[in-house]
Amino acid sequence: MTGWLSGSGGKRGDPAEQWIRDEQVAMLYQGLWQPCLFSAIGAALLVGILWPVVAHGALLAWLLVMLLVSMVRCGIGVYFRRLDHAARRHPRWRCLALGGALLTGSVWGAAVIWLFPHEPAYQPALVLTVAGVSAGAVTTLSPLWTAAIVCLVPVALPMAFQYARMDTPLASKLALMVGVFLLFVIGASQRWSSVLREKLRLEAERQRRERDLQASEARYRAIFQASPLGVFHFDARGRVLDCNDRFVEIIGTPRARLIGLDLPATLQDPRMCRALRQSLAEGQGHFEGDYTAVLSGQERPVRALFSGIRDERDMIVGGTAVFEDLTERRQAEATIHRQAFYDTVTDLPNRRLLLDRLARVQAQCRRRGEYGAVLFIDLDHFKKVNESLGHAAGDRLLMLVAERLNTLSGDGGVAARLSGDEFVVVLDSLGETLARAKTDAQQMAERVVASLSVSYPVAERTLTITPSLGIALFGATPASAMELIKQAETAMYQAKAGGRACVRHYLPSMRTAALHHLALEQGLRQALASGEQLMLYFQPQVDRQARVIGAEALLRWQHPSLGMVSPAEFIPVAEETGLILELGDWVLREACEALRRLPASRLPRLSVNISPHQFARRDFVERVAACVDAAGIDPARLLLEITEGVLIDDLYAAIETLNGLKRIGVALAIDDFGVGYSSLSYLKRLPLDELKIDRSFIQELEDANDAAIVQTIIAIARHLALDVVAEGVETHDQQAFLEANGCHAFQGFLFHRPMPYAALASSLKAVAGATDSMPQG
Repeated sequence: MTGWLSGSGGKRGDPAEQWIRDEQVAMLYQGLWQPCLFSAIGAALLVGILWPVVAHGALLAWLLVMLLVSMVRCGIGVYFRRLDHAARRHPRWRCLALGGALLTGSVWGAAVIWLFPHEPAYQPALVLTVAGVSAGAVTTLSPLWTAAIVCLVPVALPMAFQYARMDTPLASKLALMVGVFLLFVIGASQRWSSVLREKLRLEAERQRRERDLQASEARYRAIFQASPLGVFHFDARGRVLDCNDRFVEIIGTPRARLIGLDLPATLQDPRMCRALRQSLAEGQGHFEGDYTAVLSGQERPVRALFSGIRDERDMIVGGTAVFEDLTERRQAEATIHRQAFYDTVTDLPNRRLLLDRLARVQAQCRRRGEYGAVLFIDLDHFKKVNESLGHAAGDRLLMLVAERLNTLSGDGGVAARLSGDEFVVVLDSLGETLARAKTDAQQMAERVVASLSVSYPVAERTLTITPSLGIALFGATPASAMELIKQAETAMYQAKAGGRACVRHYLPSMRTAALHHLALEQGLRQALASGEQLMLYFQPQVDRQARVIGAEALLRWQHPSLGMVSPAEFIPVAEETGLILELGDWVLREACEALRRLPASRLPRLSVNISPHQFARRDFVERVAACVDAAGIDPARLLLEITEGVLIDDLYAAIETLNGLKRIGVALAIDDFGVGYSSLSYLKRLPLDELKIDRSFIQELEDANDAAIVQTIIAIARHLALDVVAEGVETHDQQAFLEANGCHAFQGFLFHRPMPYAALASSLKAVAGATDSMPQG
């Protein structure tokens, strides 16, 4: 034999080859008692036959040895059979089997040499016994051909040797016949061993295939049962043969009721039945949709793929079906759709869905010849809710606002959230006339304002917030959805500019204002980037002798096409867009540079207005310190003016910032004192140097109330040991009133108008020269 089947060519590490070798050894020990018993009986009979012609001592000694060898081999066989499979695989058992075969053959060969009778009449008995032993060895030892050889050769060769020694023609022929017999039995043993080995190989292959089949079936069952999809088998008539647990779960019916179920006769869904029949007729069938199980009544969205199973003749003999539960997929699709088209906080439609629905409403209104409206809603001061109570409270407030808007819009309207605190309500069917549509939209807007202005329970508090609302009407005139929203937003900004908590309709003129606002914003950005259009003007402050004791820095913007833009026009734009922070930094740097260039003897102090946004920056103190250090000026010459509003918003934070500024050494003033929420309770806690009386009081000194307010402010400043400066002084009567009441510092057109730096420097130089030329004495 060749390859792994042969004794010499088999791979030692091959499990099948190892199993064959183990089985060969086991077959040698299996029923070993029988050849041992027959060997002992044959030995006894031979001794009895040879007893008359062979020495009795030799016969008894040989018989004793034969019986001892047979008993030992039989005992080893009994012990071997009691061992487990792993212990039987030890190499010593193969060696013991070969040794036992060799020992038995040698004992029989010794009988031929020692017990050979010289009487010819007794020689056939010995020859026949040896031949019988050899024949027995062929069958009992053939499982391991090596064992047969080591037994047969010691048995037969001595007989040939004995006949060869007789030196007679007959004896020589008998010796040759014994040799031929030996070769014959060896060949027979080899053939028998090959047959047994082939049988063992086939058995090993059968076992291997059986194991592979079992493993394959186990894998199939594991995949079948562990599949995340429902799977079932059916025969050629459509009867269910088997199904996995997932299919039972999807269908909601016990397995016992499913097995054997006649599907064509049971299925009620025609689409599912058609898919099953197609698989049995054509090989493939498909179903996708909502399916109601017949037995359980359970309804689920499923996808089912039916596949026919063909035999060797390509005939469909059954099939398999794979069921996929689409419930989670639909839920995921619904979640994705909601995330794509709905706001996550309020659950209202978002901008994308709003634009789509607004376009549909526009199309419907055009077909019906009716008007509709877009209401753009912005919550006033919503940012303060987030800053003071946190974003969770802000989100809760937005949810409550959304609930009210949903209730107000009803079935006919659409409420949506654009971003932040901006909402949109779309109204349709407002009538066929513009007047009626405008009236209905106004009424709806007023209802929205009234509803949203009612207090909200948020974060264990009761919050009140008002909306500003803009309205844009639409009808037969084509306009994009985005354009309508922009129009309503423009009207909303006009509502905010008009005092908030009110409603404004969109007018074409508003677009012009919005474009101007945008132009100012873009121009301001360019001005900040270039630094060429912005400049500081200075308005000196004087004492009762008209001597300059300080000045106020005033920002001016020389636009290349609009000319000189008023601060009242561009400062609100800067505050709204956040550019006020960059402007504030620029003004501080330029003011410090002006102080550096002007000696303290000419300009003791320069005032700079600080916006609330600028003052609220966490690093504001560090920024002021950096400007002062960069210019190398005495910080006491820089006076920062803040409004009372920054104190009311967060008094404790304001006090901390003011104390930080005082540590730098700059001076501090309250600007426009009296127009805000003035209170001695906070004034006495602030490290202030000066109060500035607002020009509105100075202009109305003829009014007794305004005059009393000015007198009170001066008295407060004197009581708190603060300097006081009056703004907007334009007449001598105003100056006289102020001096009479103890105010001795003035700023206004009566003395100086705002001037650029060159004019200020020239004026201060002229004043200084005149003072130097005056006689001393």
